[in-house]
Amino acid sequence: MTEPAAASVEHPSPARGRVSIVALLADLAAGPTAWVIQLVVGYGVAGYACYRRGAPIAQLRPRGWNGETYGLLALNLVCLLAALIGLATAYAHWRRTKGEKGGGAEPALEVGEGRTRFLSICAIIGNLGFALAIVFDTTTILGVPTCWSLVS
Repeated sequence: MTEPAAASVEHPSPARGRVSIVALLADLAAGPTAWVIQLVVGYGVAGYACYRRGAPIAQLRPRGWNGETYGLLALNLVCLLAALIGLATAYAHWRRTKGEKGGGAEPALEVGEGRTRFLSICAIIGNLGFALAIVFDTTTILGVPTCWSLVS
């Protein structure tokens, strides 16, 4: 008697099997990881280019592009690509789960309705924000010399 009643109960997140939790976590982590790598490695490369053994280099570098600038630009473009790939896969996962219950705030908190779509939309927003942060950081490479001084 209880089996027909149990069979009629629908899972609150029916599309959970279409996207693995590992894929959702990778979507959520792509943008922040790319931004942290861009920030930490970029800071290290820029710092090493201008400071050796804890002191500024003795002579200023000539204005224009040099090896560090090309390296920093390549690093930023690779990190931007990683954030955009995370954005694209999060969007694909969001589209794949479009049949899932939309739910509101209360059903999502109480029962977990629509959690796969919720995580996908969080990944979309997060990756878009971190991609924009990487773009803004890239503009400093294009506009500010690697080693500059107030005295030329």
